[in-house]
Amino acid sequence: MSNLPNQYGANVQEAEGSEISGSILEHVQIGRGCKIFQTEIRGCPDAPIIIEDGVELSQCYVASSGEKSSYAWGPWSFSTQGTRIGTGSRFVQSSLTDAEIGKDCHGQRCSVQRSIVGDGSQLRVHAHITLSFLAAGTHTGSEVSKCILEGTGFVSEHTASYLSLVAPGAFPIVDAQGRERFLEGLPNPTNIGAGTVFANYSGEPLPAESLDASPGSQKGTALVYGAFTAVNSVIVNRYGIPDPTSDPFALLRREDLTILGFGSFAEKKVTGRVPAFSYAGHPHASTLRIGWVLDKHPGILLNLLKKMKKTLKKDAGRLHDLVEGTLRLEIRLLEEASRSPRPKSFSQEQIDAGLRCFHKHLDGRWHINEQGELTTPWIFDEQAQCWRPQNQA
Repeated sequence: MSNLPNQYGANVQEAEGSEISGSILEHVQIGRGCKIFQTEIRGCPDAPIIIEDGVELSQCYVASSGEKSSYAWGPWSFSTQGTRIGTGSRFVQSSLTDAEIGKDCHGQRCSVQRSIVGDGSQLRVHAHITLSFLAAGTHTGSEVSKCILEGTGFVSEHTASYLSLVAPGAFPIVDAQGRERFLEGLPNPTNIGAGTVFANYSGEPLPAESLDASPGSQKGTALVYGAFTAVNSVIVNRYGIPDPTSDPFALLRREDLTILGFGSFAEKKVTGRVPAFSYAGHPHASTLRIGWVLDKHPGILLNLLKKMKKTLKKDAGRLHDLVEGTLRLEIRLLEEASRSPRPKSFSQEQIDAGLRCFHKHLDGRWHINEQGELTTPWIFDEQAQCWRPQNQA
């Protein structure tokens, strides 16, 4: 690397094969084969901007303040400092400030502030990412604030969506020996529908003069495990705030959090815990249909599993305990609720119907082998217009 002439700014280093046009550069290290056009870039002495090989920036604003940013919700947290743009990433007419961008990320007319974006992420037009962590393979064009999205493959479909959630990459299950544990290293099949909003309890943003002073998403972040939301859903966050030592399994038993379980389907306006494989379309828990996805629309779950298997490739065997382990977990949680003397979120009739559904689906139809394949094939019944196990009449 060699220092550029002073007229290009102080402390700028450029590797061979890079093109820079019409830029004001300061405290920057530029890798090989980069193309940076009409871009003002200003790092600082303690935190120079790092631009890795093959990066393309066109009409972008890139800056680094050197200040550390961090965010935590319960046991999930991240921190970031400075600006780094990973190899092969391309951005057009975008703003990147105190942002850590992974390899092969693409963005157009988007903004990333005080956030981390994982490898291979696609930020569509009008994506605005603030104080958030996005894992690899995230696709979004949404307003994203105070989010932690783990696992590969999270999708938010539309520019009108407002996201404030934690989507863990480890899924809670109960294994065949009755132990509560997490399945690690799985993709994140969560799909947030067009126009979905994660709202505060009142449905209105809480007033604040700055991002740090805004308690809105921090006091009402939803916990989402591989769920699916329909178009224009409103996920109404509650006000529970887990501390950093919180056990994620204990969170599933709290009444003051909004939680979407694995394979659940939410539309319209929803709040509170939605068990896995269940339907929610109204804030009142009495309307929730436990096990609805399994009995009425198993195609939702089949599509989630297909997406996860495609992402895992040769590691698809990690899915082995996911569905049956989730069924056992929900059975345990419903049985605990049934025995509890405290007021219940769900009626006894809902609990009993849910238990019948979950026990019925533990008959092997959702067993996944070590290759990540369902051992019971599912077929689409054209006459009934629904999916069913092949061995069922």
